Amino acid sequence: MAEDIGQDEAFEYVISESVLAHIASTAALGTKGVAGPKGKGIFVKNTDGDLCVEVHIRAWYGTNLRTLALAVQQNVAQGISVMTTPQKLAVHVTIEDLSMERPGRDSTGG
Repeated sequence: MAEDIGQDEAFEYVISESVLAHIASTAALGTKGVAGPKGKGIFVKNTDGDLCVEVHIRAWYGTNLRTLALAVQQNVAQGISVMTTPQKLAVHVTIEDLSMERPGRDSTGG
C-alpha cells in the first residue's frame, strides 16, 4: 500500500532570480506600447520570498505613459503571481526612453 504524503510534510523549492526575471520580461515586453527593454533591463531581487521587480523599458511614442506603466506593472505582477506564490511582490516600472520607429516601417517613409 502506498503512503500518502501529508500536507504537513516539509516541501521546499527554489526558483532562481533569473527565471523570475524571465517571467517578468515576457510579461512586460508583451504589453502593448512597450518598444523594448532599456538601461538596466528587467531584474528581480528575492529576499526570503519577498520579490522586488525592477522593469526598465522603452515605450512607443504616442503611448499614454501613465497607462502603460500601470499595465506593465499589472502584467508583471500577474505573470509572477500565476507562476509562483510570492509572500510579497513589488513591481517598479521606469520608462527610460521613447521609440519613434514602428516595426515594419523604414526611415525613408516607404
